[in-house]
Amino acid sequence: MARPPSVGRVTSGYWRSAAEDETMQDEHGFIWRAMLDTIDVGLAGARVLDAGCNRGGFLRLLADECAIGEGYGYDPAAGAIEDARRLGGNRRLRFEVAETVPAGWSGFDVAFSHEVLYLLPDLAAHARAVFGALAPRGVYYAVMGVHRGSRLMAAWHAEMAGELRLPALYDIDDVVATFRGAGFDASAARVAMGFVPAAGHGHDNRSRLLDWLDYYYDQKLMLRFAR
Repeated sequence: MARPPSVGRVTSGYWRSAAEDETMQDEHGFIWRAMLDTIDVGLAGARVLDAGCNRGGFLRLLADECAIGEGYGYDPAAGAIEDARRLGGNRRLRFEVAETVPAGWSGFDVAFSHEVLYLLPDLAAHARAVFGALAPRGVYYAVMGVHRGSRLMAAWHAEMAGELRLPALYDIDDVVATFRGAGFDASAARVAMGFVPAAGHGHDNRSRLLDWLDYYYDQKLMLRFAR
């Protein structure tokens, strides 16, 4: 289980090939739509931040289908950001190579991240940075499936932590406590998942499709942090 579908992302100093990344973007489509079915705010005209945006696919979706006012994304992988800028076309999207919210980025109505929190060695610094970037009453939706309560992801993390230089696996309660300590009101939901593609799930003799359904329907969470 070298990389669970729809989980692997960029870490500092690590970026998959363009072909692998294109596949990852395709894999995430069903999750992105489930995320949009879960959130409880309107996005039309909103100023949106995507933390760990990779090649910008989620922001392009929001620009094309949700009529956001403008979108900003950052990611530590320069190659991914170069692609994001190229693929963004004439949409009102801006992308920067950065490990955290770039200086001067602020006033966001909504922020998102998908499987980013488990990569971060300093969650408190991330929480403070996003809190400072949000407008009053802004909301940060952070999707997290790689955590201590997920049996499938705990096994993956144990196998890959050394190679990918991952921090210790987080417990959801500790994550929530960290964001509350930064000033957020916190709540959580399971992602409103629909159909999960069978391709890439349950065919490696290490996990079954039912294991993946348990993961997506039960352990993949949307954390809602409101300023």
